Amino acid sequence: MEPARTIARLGFRKWYERRLIEAHAWLVTALLCAIYVEAALEGMSPSQDALTWLGAAGGIFFGVLIVWHGLRRYFAILVEAERFSGQSTCSRCKAYAVFEVVNEYARFTVRCRKCQSEWSMG
Repeated sequence: MEPARTIARLGFRKWYERRLIEAHAWLVTALLCAIYVEAALEGMSPSQDALTWLGAAGGIFFGVLIVWHGLRRYFAILVEAERFSGQSTCSRCKAYAVFEVVNEYARFTVRCRKCQSEWSMG
């Protein structure tokens, strides 16, 4: 239901653009955290005192969690955006992303602005 509301408010093209920007922001975050994890692993040594070593290990742990979550979000957002993109062409007049949202259920109905044809997305 959330994509339907946002698409109705922004329009499909802006919604799609924002989803791609959000996905790539997650990817950049994951890559930066991966660099941090690699650098922290390089800096760890067995000769450090226990508190410093535990702090570095905790930072590495949370960095790995952010990398994992960032990659999951990146792929999930891309799959969602591509799924809706594949359904956003009118089957009658072949207009791409020229529709308005009619209802906001799980599979929401849209109407083409050119030929008034209706189909469901979701």
